[in-house]
Amino acid sequence: MTRERTGVLFALRDDPDLARRAEELGYESVWAAEGQGRSAFGKLERWATVTDEVGLATGIVNIYSRTPAALAQSTATLDAHSGGRAILGLGVAHPGVVEGFHGVPFERPLARLREYVELVRRYLGGDASAFDGEFFAPERTSLWSAFEPVRGEVPIYNAALGRGNVTLTGECADGWLPNLYPRARFDEARGWLAEGASRVGRAPDEVDVAMYVLAAVDDDPTAARASAAEHVAYYLRDVPGYYGRVAREAGYGEMVEAVRAADTTPEGATRVSEAFLDRVALAGTPGTVRDRLDDLRSMGVDLPVVRAPSGATDEQVRRVLEAFAPD
Repeated sequence: MTRERTGVLFALRDDPDLARRAEELGYESVWAAEGQGRSAFGKLERWATVTDEVGLATGIVNIYSRTPAALAQSTATLDAHSGGRAILGLGVAHPGVVEGFHGVPFERPLARLREYVELVRRYLGGDASAFDGEFFAPERTSLWSAFEPVRGEVPIYNAALGRGNVTLTGECADGWLPNLYPRARFDEARGWLAEGASRVGRAPDEVDVAMYVLAAVDDDPTAARASAAEHVAYYLRDVPGYYGRVAREAGYGEMVEAVRAADTTPEGATRVSEAFLDRVALAGTPGTVRDRLDDLRSMGVDLPVVRAPSGATDEQVRRVLEAFAPD
C-alpha cells in the first residue's frame, strides 16, 4: 500500500521531539514558519539532527528579508546537513511583516518574486554568473564555487492567494501553498494555476498543490470549532487584505466585515460563520476529522499540510499530529 502524502506545520514552535514524532508517524514533511519569530532555517537545522528521512520545509520565508544569495546559502546548507531533504517554501508575506518588522518597503511583490525565484534557482544550481535584474544585479563571483550544493535543484513552493500570484506560481514554482482557501475559490484558483503552467509549457499536475489545512482536534467538538474559529478570525482581522479578500470573493463579504468590526479576536471568532469554517478547517473529534482529508485530496490537494490553530497548547498540537498520522 502506498503511504498517503501528508505534511505537518509546527508554525512558530521549535521542538525537535515533534519533528522526530512526525517522522515516526510517517509524515512526508515537517514545515517551520518564521514570521517575526525564530528563524525557520535555524529550527529546521535543529530538526535535521534528530530525523533521517522526513522533508524539512520552510513555511514560509519572505522574499524581502534576505537577498536571493543569502536564501540560497541557507537552503543549500540545510540541504547538505540533512542529506538532501530541504524544501523551500517562500512568499511575498504582507506589509505587517515586511514593513512593520523588517522595515523594508512592500513594493511590487510579484515582479520581485519572479526575479527572486530565478536567482535562487541559479545559485542552487551552482550558477553565479552576472544577473542584470530590476531588483537584483549581482556581478559574477567565484565565491559560490567554494560550496557545492548537494542537489542542483531544491523544490520551491510559493504561498499565493490572489490570481496574479497563483498564475505566477504555475509559471515558476514547483508547488503552490494556499492557506485558508474556501473550496469554491480553490476550484477557480486551480484554473489560474493551470494558466500559468501552460505559459511555460507545463502540465498543471506538474505543480504540487500543498495546502495548509487548519485542524482542530478535541474530544469536545464545540471546543474544537471554537479554537479553529479564533484562528480564522485572527487572519481575517489582523493580516492585511489577503485573507479577507479571498473570503469576500468566495461570497462571505458580510461575515468578513462583521469579524473585522469586532473589538477583539475572540469576539470576532463568534462571528465566523459555520459554513465558512466548514470550508476552511477540519474541526472535531479525532474520529471525525481524519476522513475529511480525503475530501481535500479529491478536490485536487496533493499534499495536505495539517496545522493546529494559532495559540494551541502543546497537547492540542500533539492531538493534531496523532489524528492525521499517515501510518
